[in-house]
Amino acid sequence: MDEESVLFGIRNLFALGNYQALINEVTSTRNLHSPDAKLEAQIYLYRSYVAQGKYNLVLSDIQDTDADAGLKAVRLLSLYLQQKSKALPTDDLVQQAKQFFEEGSHRVHPVVQVVIATLLVNAGKYDDALQVLHVRTKKLECVALAVQIYLQIDRLDLARSEVNHAKSWAEDALLLQMMEAWVGLRVGGEKYQEAFYIFEEFGQSSTGQTVRVLNGQATANLAMGRYPEAESLLLEALNKNSDDPETLVNMITCSNLMAKTQDTTTRYINQLREVAPQHPFLVDLDLKSSLFDRSATRFSLVDAS
Repeated sequence: MDEESVLFGIRNLFALGNYQALINEVTSTRNLHSPDAKLEAQIYLYRSYVAQGKYNLVLSDIQDTDADAGLKAVRLLSLYLQQKSKALPTDDLVQQAKQFFEEGSHRVHPVVQVVIATLLVNAGKYDDALQVLHVRTKKLECVALAVQIYLQIDRLDLARSEVNHAKSWAEDALLLQMMEAWVGLRVGGEKYQEAFYIFEEFGQSSTGQTVRVLNGQATANLAMGRYPEAESLLLEALNKNSDDPETLVNMITCSNLMAKTQDTTTRYINQLREVAPQHPFLVDLDLKSSLFDRSATRFSLVDAS
């Protein structure tokens, strides 16, 4: 197998969220000979470790003195996520990331762009992340992240525009199909079924049966009112990773829609609090609970008077 075929497989494994298979592939392959190919594979290796939450391993292996900008960016992301997971201050790291991005040719370095933008998204700085991704033509990962950001800030029009533009040069890339599924889930109607078929096709391969793909299928089923099917897929995802935050969020939603007992829903919420205490779902839930309690207190005072 030639180098490009190996790298093609590695890129697809990362897009599908099959991080362990990617790690195994990079660790065992002997078909990468050029320095550029070895570096690309190494960067995906460490990004996969970051995705698995193995921050200490990444910080131990990648030193600040490493010459490659992509590896330095991955190290910075790992350090940020480690600090965030411990509820430690991260403002300095966000500033450090912005400064790093401005150095030399980093502004047009595709790995630096997507990794630093990922850090900023995790910090809730969507506008800054989009500025980092300003030059993204023919950089599929950068486009994919921009699409995710636009969907998070409810700019479906811009997300669709990104996908349509990418079709002119990305052909039928797996990541492009995934972007179409994300947008389809937001568009609704018949697009729900189309999104489901995309994720279902991914899941038919042995390497595509990942938590990310299962959640995609489950989300489409939830949107179409197929709650038992969604629950089955989410339980399968939990079997693969019982601590995955997105699976737990979807499980909370599914439990509510299926009118499960409050104890069941609360159990998933508590599990989410344990593994991702700062998850946006919990932040929003706590805010709404506080507003409800405040309103309830106000009405009780009115009744008492």
